[in-house]
Amino acid sequence: MLTETQHLHKLYQQFQHDIATLTTQLADLSTEAKQVKRQLGTDGHLDLGTYTETLDTFASIEANNRQIDTLNTRAQTAATRLAHAKLLLPQAYFAKLQLDYGDDDPEAYHLGKVGYIDAQANDLVYDWRAPVADAYYANRTGATSYQANGRDIPVTVLARQQFVIDHDQLLQVVNTQSAIGDPLLLAVLAENRSGGLQEITATIQQEQNAIIRESTHQVVLVDGVAGSGKTSVLLQRVAYQLYRHRDTWTSADILILTPNTAFSRYIRGVLPALGEAEPLTSTYANLIQAVGTRLGLTVTNLADNHLATLDRLLQQPFLPTPAGLSPQAYAQTDSQDSFLNRMQHAWRWLTAMQQLPADVSHWLDWDALAAQWHLATLTTYDQLYLLIKITNYQQTTTAALFVDEAQDYDADTWLMLQALFTKAQLTIVGDHRQRLTGQAPDIAAYFTNQTIQPLQLTTSYRATGAITTYFAQFAGDWQSRIKAVQANGLTPQTVTTADLKSVLDQLPIQNGQSVGIITPNQASADTLATQFPIAHHLTAAGHQTVQPGLNLMALPVAKGLEFDHAIIVDWTNPYYLDTETGDHRRYVATSRGTKTLTLITDSGPID
Repeated sequence: MLTETQHLHKLYQQFQHDIATLTTQLADLSTEAKQVKRQLGTDGHLDLGTYTETLDTFASIEANNRQIDTLNTRAQTAATRLAHAKLLLPQAYFAKLQLDYGDDDPEAYHLGKVGYIDAQANDLVYDWRAPVADAYYANRTGATSYQANGRDIPVTVLARQQFVIDHDQLLQVVNTQSAIGDPLLLAVLAENRSGGLQEITATIQQEQNAIIRESTHQVVLVDGVAGSGKTSVLLQRVAYQLYRHRDTWTSADILILTPNTAFSRYIRGVLPALGEAEPLTSTYANLIQAVGTRLGLTVTNLADNHLATLDRLLQQPFLPTPAGLSPQAYAQTDSQDSFLNRMQHAWRWLTAMQQLPADVSHWLDWDALAAQWHLATLTTYDQLYLLIKITNYQQTTTAALFVDEAQDYDADTWLMLQALFTKAQLTIVGDHRQRLTGQAPDIAAYFTNQTIQPLQLTTSYRATGAITTYFAQFAGDWQSRIKAVQANGLTPQTVTTADLKSVLDQLPIQNGQSVGIITPNQASADTLATQFPIAHHLTAAGHQTVQPGLNLMALPVAKGLEFDHAIIVDWTNPYYLDTETGDHRRYVATSRGTKTLTLITDSGPID
């Protein structure tokens, strides 16, 4: 039997051989395809002189089409194997699972970021998303089970091993019964936080795995504490859903709503690292602008709207004919029915009578309708919501919607998303303690027509124990529930100086590490940026993301980001002392650092 080192070397050589072979094979297939197309160009004339000649001609065309289809299939298979071999070359696998199915003949499964089969279709590496991998992420040895093809498969986990691998070098082997607190997890958590977010395949924990693989509810609603890996879990769930629906979904069927452009750039690259194409990402404002354009509306302002009021009015009877609507169309409806049902019925009647308006955005007299409802106005955002509800407009191209930083969205957002994505699977991730202004609405209340699975993440992996304990004091009733994984580390420091340079000089900053300098507002961040021109100035609309060295931003931009060292400037600013959300702001600010946390209380000018 091969040792683990021998097995790795053999697999590494297999990858190298297959990369060379598949590269040549793809080149040969491309050449062959060009030759077939040229042949079709010379022989593809139609000879329909006689019945026999016609049959021969169509038979020849069909044979050529089958040949092209075969070449395409072979090329696609080779391209997938080549991409997977290249992806696995630096790290062939990260874990090994030994299972006993009750026949006293243990089977070994090596788990990697993607699956890999050889030319004879033998499994060499199993995808971390494969059903059998669930037995690994259960984080225990002994009797367990996993679901496959709708059946419960009972197994006994004889051994779980984790590996640190660099190409063909086996650097570390960890035999473990539980990943919580194991050396591999702690080593990963200790890595520098610079650049974009990294995938967490090798260190997914049991509570995270439950969210990633949840597949029985249309809406998965996650409330997780700071540092619990919410965004990482969301992205791993995207990859899992693409694997689970690989015969019907592509990355184009996925939409991720992010709070800003900087955050979108921060998460870019995670899915390609897992063998998947980048999914579509958008801010909510950009999504609404795009939908508005399709319905002939220019929506530039999402404030001062009446969606909650309109939602209530839609459910009530409305006797007069809505301004701008044909009285004949409205007369076809039941006067005792709700306004929404009557308008939807009228829309269907107009469709059947081929009387739909050429420009749906001007279908109704919005100003007059507002007056009928005793409203001052109907904004374009209001108009869009009414059109979506009345016409039953759906975002059918989106099979699954993923929403991050969900606590920041107001009630009107959830009304709109529920109307737009009634058929999509939804994964909604947030932390109600990280809302910086106002109170977060009860998100579940907007999805009562769908099955909802509420889940929680209470373990914080991001920061040292001392930092975790510090930010937990601002978490309200969740303070006692937040658990830390890392060692205590350095105690957070409070300094009463405005000399930021001296603070930086005293920090144990190493090469490649990131420093997040967080201000209460954008104005102070802009001012500070003029004094530290070498700092990366992160803004909500900008394209910069976390980099090694100094990163400067206002607190709202820092949400969702993490740094090796966090410095909170102007800690005693009234912004942090607000009676309603001051603790939320302190909680967010103090949970950005992973290794050190420094609070500067002096609000005077920065030298």
